[in-house]
Amino acid sequence: MRSSGRCAATILFTLIVCTPRATSASIASCSQGARAFSPCELSFDWHEGELSPTASPYRDELLNIEFRSPRATTYLMRAFWDGGHTLRVRFSPTEPGAWTYHVSSLIKRYDNQEFSFTVADSTSPGFVDIANVRHWKSTNKQPHLWLSAAAPFLEIDQASFETWLDHRKHDGFTHVRGPLFTLHYREKPLSEKSQPNLAYFAALDDRLIAADNRGLTLDLLIADESFSQSGILANPDQRNPLMRYLIARYGGLNVTWQGLAHFEDVTDARMLLKELGASLEKYDAFRHPRSTDARASSFPLLSDGWMNYLIEASPHPELGAVEHQFTAAPEIHIINATEPDAFRHELWNLTTNAEYPSVSYEALKNEANVRAIQTWVKVISDTRHWELEPYFDVDGARAAGLEEVEYLAYAQTPGIVEITLPKHKYNPLWVDPITGEEIPLKDYKGEVFSRQTPDASHDWVLQVPREGKKEHMLHSYYFESQDPPVQEIESDPAKIPFQILDPPGDTISVRIPAPFSIKMTKANRATRLMQFVWWGEIVPGDRGVRLLGAGPSGTFSVPQELIQPGSESLNIRLFAINANGKAYELDKVYRLSY
Repeated sequence: MRSSGRCAATILFTLIVCTPRATSASIASCSQGARAFSPCELSFDWHEGELSPTASPYRDELLNIEFRSPRATTYLMRAFWDGGHTLRVRFSPTEPGAWTYHVSSLIKRYDNQEFSFTVADSTSPGFVDIANVRHWKSTNKQPHLWLSAAAPFLEIDQASFETWLDHRKHDGFTHVRGPLFTLHYREKPLSEKSQPNLAYFAALDDRLIAADNRGLTLDLLIADESFSQSGILANPDQRNPLMRYLIARYGGLNVTWQGLAHFEDVTDARMLLKELGASLEKYDAFRHPRSTDARASSFPLLSDGWMNYLIEASPHPELGAVEHQFTAAPEIHIINATEPDAFRHELWNLTTNAEYPSVSYEALKNEANVRAIQTWVKVISDTRHWELEPYFDVDGARAAGLEEVEYLAYAQTPGIVEITLPKHKYNPLWVDPITGEEIPLKDYKGEVFSRQTPDASHDWVLQVPREGKKEHMLHSYYFESQDPPVQEIESDPAKIPFQILDPPGDTISVRIPAPFSIKMTKANRATRLMQFVWWGEIVPGDRGVRLLGAGPSGTFSVPQELIQPGSESLNIRLFAINANGKAYELDKVYRLSY
């Protein structure tokens, strides 16, 4: 290994462990100063003649390390090339105590060597992972509140970026989101020889390690639209070593993977994401959560098996509401609205869908939106958010709740809010989502809580908790006090309370927008409020479904990116839920007219 700065470890055989080169966002050496859930590095140099002249430090796997924890859990980490004759291995120990690591390398001097190092404890809760089917936890088995802020990592200078991070941390954000590969930065990710541009990755390291040092989880898009459209990832000879390099460099951090920006706009995105997902499964030793960004929703790719949570970005709350009942995975909602009223509406509607928010960079330039986030954090942090599910016994609002414990309703339109409750004593209060002002109400004991919003000028949040019950539950900590609901989908047309009225006939033009609408066939309390999502799939074809529309009626165009030679028909899949959350699926096939 190269000595860069002061070497402070013992020499065993010919191996010297040294502190890696200092950067503005420095990473400790694993052999000195390693802490649980903080990244550390080992640096390896080779001499002339130690490798075959045909060996590529970027493309070939020259060195791997198997780390073994005090509890005998192992992690296989791969080295990445960092210029010249230097390889680095980046790793975050997952527990304090005495660790060992075993080196395997084509450089004979390092091969089959084993060493040990000590990891200090830390206050970090650990990595983010899935819990309760649709929620989140950290390694220490505590609930994790996902709140993400997007930023163009490399389009902001380092000092400004760190100031921005400090502000987001103060606001209550727990994640920061951005692309790894972009062509918008002055440095490009790859050199003319199609190798990593080390200046690009050094700058990216500085941004990501600065966020990691502040305890923020990194939501990493593999590529933004500029890089996806370049075609580099579509070429296996470029994609495979690039993904291995990427995961070796950043997979040792506390990250979530978020695929391709607006995957629907990328040619053959489904097959490409399968390949990217396969690389993540193969090389990501920590098995970090995996999904992809979407213009509408990543739901169409869930059945491919490589991802384990959803991302959707529709301004229509029906999409998240319906998807929640059709899937058993956590869902992140991307808020793209920047105008304060629209921003708040998305923020609180996604909350009643039991989704978690990711906020755009532009939205946070508006101080009104920042205040709305601060209010949201204050309210949600006081709930058992890791167990909240959509709650349907409500009128005049959308709601989420934990049965017999607490309820949270959002009245986007002012008026009377009525919630049917199990009979207990509750401690209700109104919250102004604009200012955060709280208006406590008298304790309530009954089964139907009905109140007018405090005024008719804007939206309101209503909390109806049983504070005594919540406090009691915290004395003996429950993470899953109730089994999360997973329902069976009703697909028998005879039991479905609606029909597809439009498109009419049995043929749809690929050139002319088509109407869509439904006809209700059963009218009762359950069908008084229905939410609909329309999907379309080209048959034959292998590109999956695309969102056509939301709501009971509208128009759609046949997605041109789905049409392939030989495409004959469009299969419309109509998903719906009623006022009680019951889920239905109705399919209808149309011939395509060209």
